[in-house]
Amino acid sequence: MFMKGINFAIAMGIAILLPMLVFYGVKTFSPAPNWDDYHTSQLIEKPPAENITPEKKAEINKQREEASARFNAANKQHQMRLFFTAVPVGLIAVIAGTFIRVPALGPGMVFGGIVTLVEGYLFNWPELSDPIKFVSLLMALIVLGITAYRRLGSDEKKKALDD
Repeated sequence: MFMKGINFAIAMGIAILLPMLVFYGVKTFSPAPNWDDYHTSQLIEKPPAENITPEKKAEINKQREEASARFNAANKQHQMRLFFTAVPVGLIAVIAGTFIRVPALGPGMVFGGIVTLVEGYLFNWPELSDPIKFVSLLMALIVLGITAYRRLGSDEKKKALDD
């Protein structure tokens, strides 16, 4: 009973740490854009009403829109890097967990891979095109299906042979 508890704890630790590792790895090597880097104080602070002409107001609004567009584009690029890192790492972890027969490590890799996949999708779902969603979800389901068949199907075959 004690060993099962340790195995479960290790598996859950891997499941929690792997997606965190991916998230902070991407953030380390490709930092998320900082809103303040795109919006200067002159764009944020309202000038006194008596000092602003309609032309100046229109210019400030245009600059705000351009700054927001640049920030949104940089943020989308960062989100896509996270997606295109998290999904492959998640799939690789699930596949690796299928081959690892160490009681805590194999399931931990599978759980961690699944959580990493979910992280990649949840943080980026609105930014993904429908074809990317479809193809990547199809790949993930195929990998999970093969994993289940390989891992669980082989256990059923062993039970049948033992009987």
